[in-house]
Amino acid sequence: MSRGYEDRTGASKKLFERAKRVFAGGVNHNARFYEPYPISVSRARGQHIWDEDGNRYTDYWMGHMALILGHSPKVVVDALRSQLPNGTHYGLGSRLSVELGEEIQKTVPCAEKLRFCNTGAEATMYLVRLARAFTGRRVIIKMAGGWHGYNTELNKGVHKPFDRAESAGIPEEEQAYVKNVRFNDLESAEAEVRRSRGDVAAIFLEPVLGAGGCIPADKDYLKGLRELADKEGVLLAFDEIITGFRVSLGGAQELYGVTPDLATFGKIAGGGLPLGLVCGRNEILSLADPTRKEKFVSIGGGTFSENPLTMVAGLATVRYLREHAGTVYPKLGRMGEEVRAGIDREFAGSGVEAHTTGLGSLFLTHFGADPSNAEEAAREDKKTKHDYALRLMASGIFLLPGHPGGVSTNHTSEDIDYLIAQSRKFGESVKESVG
Repeated sequence: MSRGYEDRTGASKKLFERAKRVFAGGVNHNARFYEPYPISVSRARGQHIWDEDGNRYTDYWMGHMALILGHSPKVVVDALRSQLPNGTHYGLGSRLSVELGEEIQKTVPCAEKLRFCNTGAEATMYLVRLARAFTGRRVIIKMAGGWHGYNTELNKGVHKPFDRAESAGIPEEEQAYVKNVRFNDLESAEAEVRRSRGDVAAIFLEPVLGAGGCIPADKDYLKGLRELADKEGVLLAFDEIITGFRVSLGGAQELYGVTPDLATFGKIAGGGLPLGLVCGRNEILSLADPTRKEKFVSIGGGTFSENPLTMVAGLATVRYLREHAGTVYPKLGRMGEEVRAGIDREFAGSGVEAHTTGLGSLFLTHFGADPSNAEEAAREDKKTKHDYALRLMASGIFLLPGHPGGVSTNHTSEDIDYLIAQSRKFGESVKESVG
């Protein structure tokens, strides 16, 4: 299935060989590697990216789903252009960071206070630190398949068998107080709370399980977790780095009507530039106040936190989304549903068992599985899933193999129709090969 892909990406292949002599494995993010080799992007605009061979792709990866307004949207480009002469890095606070923080407070239900940093991994690390300090407890309950970045403690149980560190070099004791439970299974969370009773600081989850299969939480499940947390004096925390400003203006917590005590955001909130943030109840975030005399939680944020370029890009994006929420989110939700239903319809017509999960503008197609948690998603046909992504790339559609996709405001009905049509062609080829 890779032949059509390789026939049109010779320049990317050559550049990848160069990259392997520079970077470990030829990449700077593990997700960006896939067989036989990844494309190398030369430019991007709107819903499109171009590779080193000049091939144009309709992009659904959208910068790890960070680009809800597409590549290089005018509102962001104009903001960056106006900021550049005024400085690219201050190393101090500015009106820009205050204004972006205020916009986030206006839109995110739990964001009574917040702190900026540079990445989602930093934000989730700080969230754990805050939760433990506030409660005086150690255990963090996370979901099997839940991805919270590469920070040491939470880099556990993302992939099968879901009970160990995701990396060599992490001593077992560093993750001793992180416990994995099954997503969308309230009894699993209740059982772990009982086992660790009196020592659980937080229940931490993505409202849409990302790396574990782009699987939405059941509404009653999230409400059940909220009730469980309140009953047991445990904090409920959401990782909204993917869902924040994407599934609704106020994130999944607004859409589901379940407000967590703490949450992390990133991606879209940075307008296409690096950003992470942790937010939540005032009494919890106030532990990071550097004037505190005791029980102080150190949140450094990093040299480049509240970088002015990121602040103006995030501010332009969040303001645009707030001002146009009445049209943006219904459109994205409608297009996302068209993708999910259309792909499943075409595969069913070809006799190929496939189910597309997701919420709002997010989607991911699973072959041979209809999962509600990561364990079920892990049993899918991964080879067909990989072949599907390569076939789409050979047809001018980019989906990063094995990862969710997202629709942006730049995508059109014609783009969606073409994705569905190419899915039908792939389904027909699978049926022919089996027959």
